[in-house]
Amino acid sequence: MTPVHPCPATPDDAAGVAALLAELGYPATPEEARQRLARIHTAADYHTVVAEADGVVLGFVGLQRGWGYEHDRPFVRVLALVVHAGARGRGIGARLMSAADAWARAGNAHALHLTTSLHREEAHRFYEGLGFSRNGWRYARPLG
Repeated sequence: MTPVHPCPATPDDAAGVAALLAELGYPATPEEARQRLARIHTAADYHTVVAEADGVVLGFVGLQRGWGYEHDRPFVRVLALVVHAGARGRGIGARLMSAADAWARAGNAHALHLTTSLHREEAHRFYEGLGFSRNGWRYARPLG
């Protein structure tokens, strides 16, 4: 089995990220993903890590650092985490979340936050296995 290497994403990872976004149910063209990665790459409070093997993107985690009113230290929100369906069960997601944890700690964050869709029960078990607990509800309203 080829080793998987987590590393910071670049716009060159766009095709792989686009394919993974489609697996999550958010289709994007490689060009759309390239533009998004390029925007995010220049923003100091964002960080994206890809997991690659033999030049193929097998997963990625997207992070955002933010500030709240109730804490003096920042939080880090996991905006996206996905591992290619054929590569799940190999510890790639856990390695990506470990990279997320390291980036959050390096930025003195007090916590990692994330949201996940109600129907993603496998993801819920994964996050709970990493020590996350459900502590609220998320509401959303499109702004058209």
